[in-house]
Amino acid sequence: AGFEENPPPDLWLIDGGTTLLTLAKELLDSAGVNLDVIAISKEKIDAKSHRAKGSAHDQLHSVTESFKLSPSDKRLQWMQQLRDEAHRYAITFHKKTKLKRDQASKLLNTHGISQAKVVKLLQHFGTFEALQNAREDEITAILNQSDAKKIKMIYK
Repeated sequence: AGFEENPPPDLWLIDGGTTLLTLAKELLDSAGVNLDVIAISKEKIDAKSHRAKGSAHDQLHSVTESFKLSPSDKRLQWMQQLRDEAHRYAITFHKKTKLKRDQASKLLNTHGISQAKVVKLLQHFGTFEALQNAREDEITAILNQSDAKKIKMIYK
């Protein structure tokens, strides 16, 4: 769904520095969308991101300038909370996805399908769901008939 169906937000908060801010602005401009964008990035010390609980000196970036707010500034804390919640959501999603994938892989491994064969199957089918829905002859095109039969039995 694009901005045609849903109105754009008033502001985009980008997690990253000026490079990502510039890219976001270019993408919006190329799509003809006029939207305010700011970015938040971690303080750099010796060219490395620095995060210290309670004393994080994150920088904010607009198209025209970069600036720092005091770590106690409520506006900065609000933007940090937004960023941290986005990180938490993404990490949780990744962990759940990885857990499901690991469990499906383990299921095949315990039935004699090696990890190397699982990798081959995923390279071909893309997901365990697609493998589960595949016909036996499609699996046989990747592995031998005995393994294809095992896989179809596992997913019965």
